[in-house]
Amino acid sequence: MIAGRICDVKQFCLPGVDFSRLAFMDLLCDLDLGVLMTDDKGILIFYNEVQATIDKMDPADVLGKPITQVYKYNNDSSTCMRVLKHGKPIINYALSYRSHNADVGNTIHSVFPLFHKQKIFATICFVKDYNILERSIPAFLSPKNNQRFADGTHYTFASIIGSDPGFVDAVKTAKMAGNSPSPVMLYGETGTGKELFAQAIHNFYYGKKGHYVDINCAAIPENLIEGLLFGTAKGAYTGAVDRAGLFEQANGGTIFLDEINSMPLHLQGKLLRVLQEKKLRRVGSLKTIDLDVKIISSLNQSPRDLIRSGVFRMDLFYRLGVIYIKLPALRDRRPDIEELGRHFLQKYNTQLGKSLQNIAPEVIDFFWQYPWPGNVRELEHVIESAVNFAGRDETRLKLEHCYFANILEQDPPHSPSPDPTPADDSHQPESSALPANLDLCTALKTLEKKMIIQALEQSSGNVAGAARRLGISRQLLGSKISRLRLRHFLAEIKHKNM
Repeated sequence: MIAGRICDVKQFCLPGVDFSRLAFMDLLCDLDLGVLMTDDKGILIFYNEVQATIDKMDPADVLGKPITQVYKYNNDSSTCMRVLKHGKPIINYALSYRSHNADVGNTIHSVFPLFHKQKIFATICFVKDYNILERSIPAFLSPKNNQRFADGTHYTFASIIGSDPGFVDAVKTAKMAGNSPSPVMLYGETGTGKELFAQAIHNFYYGKKGHYVDINCAAIPENLIEGLLFGTAKGAYTGAVDRAGLFEQANGGTIFLDEINSMPLHLQGKLLRVLQEKKLRRVGSLKTIDLDVKIISSLNQSPRDLIRSGVFRMDLFYRLGVIYIKLPALRDRRPDIEELGRHFLQKYNTQLGKSLQNIAPEVIDFFWQYPWPGNVRELEHVIESAVNFAGRDETRLKLEHCYFANILEQDPPHSPSPDPTPADDSHQPESSALPANLDLCTALKTLEKKMIIQALEQSSGNVAGAARRLGISRQLLGSKISRLRLRHFLAEIKHKNM
């Protein structure tokens, strides 16, 4: 016991847990940071008084419970669970989460794995209260997801957010690719995170040692791309100088060929030869250079369509796509939209000096319905714009802050239908029972309410079961029930089934 201590460290530890390997254990109660620890299964085993104050919870109520039950988020958005998965620290990470007793929207986490005999046996998480930092030490308000990157990169697997099953499978395949020197091909629409995955694979394979070089093949004029990729020799053409190409610069590391389907066919043939021989020659040179490069490429169109149309060589595809990863579009992983939105909200809160803590349910509702042609990149820019429009004293991101939502959600004109209701409606769809002068927005809301009521009845008032029937998250269904004022109906169903 340290002199002057008021609390006993045992009251903040799970009974029976052996902390003898941690000499600093009895100091954690004295820190002015929130501190919590989990074991290798994600069970909370330590929870100090500052963290209890932030969360408005008693340590006795949370110790021994999985961290994913104490806080309302998916496993992949829990920094502790992500560190357990990846074995890498996450430093100065702005995270939005909720405890059972309080909304916590402004915290910065640093999580570290704890090893014993090269095996993770626990994680320790230090939590800074953003509001306290804002009032006291403004210089700290520059959190980044992780600082341990190779030159030219900003992301690791710990930076990747999402729990949709298809997306999780893509991450698992990418980690497998990070353990192999074989070429990797990423396929996904613009804005799905291909560059993020490429950097994560590189950092997983090389750490800080290997060079990372990237090029967008669609952005370079055809007459320049060959010299840029393979280098030039003096005298190759008028004005040519000895210059290393991007492949040489990436030697011993990774080169990322983004949108490689934009590469001219004759260069695809030269690239294929470089892959086969693992050697290259600069343009205009007879000297060969040995290469040891991990190649990651990406396509933004279906490889089948590209090969059938003759713009992409099949032999190059199967050489570059030894490990092939398809990244799902955001519209195909809608459960991740709220999680990503909150992540970007905290990111731009910090950058723009705002104090927004939550996203209003109607915004989440709109996000679920919007098709997101620009995918995650579009979502990030929408959140950035909305945070700019929000006032400094506002605490909730509203639909009025989303400029594109205001454009797309203009009320249509209220005009009566010109078609009279048929006398015989026996073969008409169920929607024909709606009033003839009902506008589209009202009709959609009426249909939505009807479907929610039907799902709640079929699931005997179980909100999670109704959400599964409707194909949406439980949180989103809860917000819809509140917005449509169906709480009394839900209570009646539950009472009827007691």
